[in-house]
Amino acid sequence: VKLMCSFGGRILPRPSDGKLRYVGGETRIVSLKRDVSYAELMLKMKKHYGEDLSLKYQLPNEDLDALISVSTDEDLQNMMEEYDRL
Repeated sequence: VKLMCSFGGRILPRPSDGKLRYVGGETRIVSLKRDVSYAELMLKMKKHYGEDLSLKYQLPNEDLDALISVSTDEDLQNMMEEYDRL
């Protein structure tokens, strides 16, 4: 599974219409085994992107104000199920 991960930026309203967008930071593609555990994923993310991070994802057709937090194996499984629906 390949995920697009953005970090180091901020979510801000666009001046023209107020719609939220991600500004600054960096974006990388992260490759994961489908059966990765939350602990393994966070270890990999911390190794590449630093210690202080949180993992969230955006559902299709949703704005950035509705990001879903991932903090357990169950959350990660739910994220993978959403990925499969694409």
